Amino acid sequence: MVVQFPDEAFGDFDGVVAFGDALERALGDDHEVDGHDIGLGEVNYFVLTRDPGTALSSIVDALGDVLSKRAARVGTRAFTADAYDCVWPVGDTRPFVVR
Repeated sequence: MVVQFPDEAFGDFDGVVAFGDALERALGDDHEVDGHDIGLGEVNYFVLTRDPGTALSSIVDALGDVLSKRAARVGTRAFTADAYDCVWPVGDTRPFVVR
């Protein structure tokens, strides 16, 4: 799973780190935040999970306002797949690309 923001969503690197910390708290021990990357106009947080639906629910419940206000998108794929499906916001049909 990838939680993706436009790079202007965070004012500075401290904001990027603070969101990563909040994401870890929201997901608890059932899912793992596997780091983030910044570049090419986006900030991506990588989440390892066996249950993307539950992970997404936890993220949206705890951080939905932040996701909405900062134009975030969430994509998932099978571990062995190449293409992502956009799962949030619901109804977003644009391709989900991690650069």
